[in-house]
Amino acid sequence: MNLETGIEFNETFDKLIITSGSWPIIPPIEGIDLNNILLCKNYNHSNEIIERAKHSQKVVVVGAGYIGVELVEAFRDNGKEVVLVDAEERVLSKYFDKEFTDVAEESFKHRGIVIATGEKVVKFEGSNGNVTKVVTDKNEYEADMVIMCVGFLPSTSLFKGQLEMLPNGAIKVDEYMRTSNKDVMAAGDCCSVFYNPLQKERYIPLATNAVRMGTLAGINLLENRVRHLGTQGTSGIKIYENNMAATGLTEDSAKEEGIEVESVIAVDNYRPEFMPTYEKVTLKVVFEKNSRRILGAQLTSKIDLTQSINTLSVCIQNKMTVEELAFVDFFFQPHYNKPWNFLNLAGLNALK
Repeated sequence: MNLETGIEFNETFDKLIITSGSWPIIPPIEGIDLNNILLCKNYNHSNEIIERAKHSQKVVVVGAGYIGVELVEAFRDNGKEVVLVDAEERVLSKYFDKEFTDVAEESFKHRGIVIATGEKVVKFEGSNGNVTKVVTDKNEYEADMVIMCVGFLPSTSLFKGQLEMLPNGAIKVDEYMRTSNKDVMAAGDCCSVFYNPLQKERYIPLATNAVRMGTLAGINLLENRVRHLGTQGTSGIKIYENNMAATGLTEDSAKEEGIEVESVIAVDNYRPEFMPTYEKVTLKVVFEKNSRRILGAQLTSKIDLTQSINTLSVCIQNKMTVEELAFVDFFFQPHYNKPWNFLNLAGLNALK
């Protein structure tokens, strides 16, 4: 369809690249159509949230992933009364184990944010068409505005039955971004991606995956030139004073996949104590018990050391073991680190 004229037309192609993206999940909850229950995905959504927040004091955010926790922090910083609801038992549980989510939750609680984890929304109540209350299976929360952030689904209904897909509708692609139709490629949130920690296809809608896949689709359009290396789902976030980053599997998610894993934690000051200032960093590395292959890692610090998670992402991609991590060559300069980098230290601790 021509979006300017509204006229429908047919067009043929030699090669097609699908980048139809994703859309927020809208769960079938009673009252979901009330006014001031909003989504958060794009620029227009953001503008609408900002405008409606000017006339709202009590805000409930449903979904404690990255988008949800960032919204909660922003609303609280702007003087709103905020409740964060999630059916999981912890915030950010998809990305971090309990040692790290406890730190994030404490930061929220310290600032008066209500953390309502382990609660499932069962209905929304309203008055005069506007939402007034969020009802969970355990509690009720007054609300002038609700933001739904419970995940995304690929926007691929147009291609159902024509291309091979994952059960959730994500289009399957090979390492060159080709679909089950050799003349059709796909990239970004609409398709699956090879997840290196599990050596399987997964749906991981991240901007970083999208830009790499889109670039590869363009490069490989006419011939297979450069293959996709897969993803570790590497990500990071700043929650008040806490700089947090993660890559690969958490210990909990590995066990859910039936993988027998062990983990090691390194806690150290990131640079020598003789420097004028220094700060603690906590790093956790998850690895397969038998092979010792690194499957995931998480870190947090009040100083920004999040770029270090990229090193561990490469370790997972290259199937390195935790023992190899102990002796990787890192530079030393006391302004930045110690002779034993804290990444090395995690590997050394695994040898004890």
